Amino acid sequence: MASSSSSSSKTPLKQQPQQPKREIGFLDLVFLTLGGQSPFLSILVYGTVVLQKAGFFGPIAIILGTLLVLINGMVVYKLSTKFTSEGGYYTYAYYSLTKRLGFETGWAYLLYSSFYGAAYSLGGAYVLSEVLPVNPFYALIAVLGISSILALLGKKPSFRYAIIAATIEILVLSLVAVSFLYTTHFTFYNPFSQIPPLGALAYAILFGSGVPTGYGSITPLSGEVKDPKKTVPRAIITVILLGGLLAALDIYALGDHALFYHLNIKDLDVLSLVADRFGLITLAFVLFAAANDAILATLAYIFATSRTIFAMAYHQFFPSYLAKLKNNEPFNAVVAAVIIYWLIALSSTVIFGFNVYNAFEYVALISLLANAYVHLAANFSLAKISLKRLRKRKSQFVLAIGAVIFTLITMTWSASTSPAFAIDIFLLWLIAGFLVAEIIDMTREEEEE
Repeated sequence: MASSSSSSSKTPLKQQPQQPKREIGFLDLVFLTLGGQSPFLSILVYGTVVLQKAGFFGPIAIILGTLLVLINGMVVYKLSTKFTSEGGYYTYAYYSLTKRLGFETGWAYLLYSSFYGAAYSLGGAYVLSEVLPVNPFYALIAVLGISSILALLGKKPSFRYAIIAATIEILVLSLVAVSFLYTTHFTFYNPFSQIPPLGALAYAILFGSGVPTGYGSITPLSGEVKDPKKTVPRAIITVILLGGLLAALDIYALGDHALFYHLNIKDLDVLSLVADRFGLITLAFVLFAAANDAILATLAYIFATSRTIFAMAYHQFFPSYLAKLKNNEPFNAVVAAVIIYWLIALSSTVIFGFNVYNAFEYVALISLLANAYVHLAANFSLAKISLKRLRKRKSQFVLAIGAVIFTLITMTWSASTSPAFAIDIFLLWLIAGFLVAEIIDMTREEEEE
């Protein structure tokens, strides 16, 4: 299978370089994507939902969510060695399935990435407003504002910030886990003692996958990564395992603490617990990490969204000016992504009566449903590629089909307990994608005539 560095020449735009220069290294990619995961902020927001649905089984739900992401991540691992240009999941489907399915996948990825990134800005605003005397709407504007400025400044300052913020992230995750386990004198509990119903478990797994699924911001940047056939796959596995397992450890430590002190795990307020048990200095450190998380996660996904917009504009699905480069970066696509994030975050806040937590849960759920759909497309892409040389690629084909089955089961079970509003938005977006694709095809046919 040819890499997209050669195959992307099929539909180039005139007077436009094929891809930006490759300037991103392994550590840059890992630190930015760890920030994109925001494992600590995820514990405060995604983890809260997991604990509400799964109780003391929460850490296992996160591990199962990490397994779901890892299986899909292995599929993306394989695909990332074959296609190395901008666009990620859109590019995989465009070249291995059909151009139409490539558009549909890119369309769904835009829903996933923009809603996922916006969810973190909402989650960060909620956390900050719960502890500090600040209006959540103003906190949301601050998070979005800083993330947008960094995105518009470009990769270099953003990656410097990412290295610092992600290092703090790892330290805080480790500190929180060890500290809560220490309060129980390292008395461990059995999380399998209370297994929730399947519907609630599937919903918890879906939200549990929300932590490590942040690795999805890696692949759209492939066209700017040095030695992408080695760097991108290594970064994918590193980020999934590191973020997912650290988050599971923290959720376990919280459950252990709750059981030891007879607290209601489904009503845990993690930040209040930190303040009560470890004092204001630790709380300030944790709040700083949570704010960093919200900014860096939003930033990482603005980059991912903009690179998908760039790739789709490059293939003339979007206006050509979105594929123009400025200082070796798709600046116009970044501006478009920033505008989209502001629209999603502010409109969802208004719709839910300025309750940023409710807005977060709905926006996050929509993004996770879209993420599952995007991974289904990636799984089918790998399955189709494997069929061409099935004898040599049996394990690759089995991996792809296994990922399809696991993803479909999780989507089906979780949908049974998901709010109808979120399901409707997800389905309406997919339907709109089919209509837009049809309009594009009709326009092209008229131009050819």
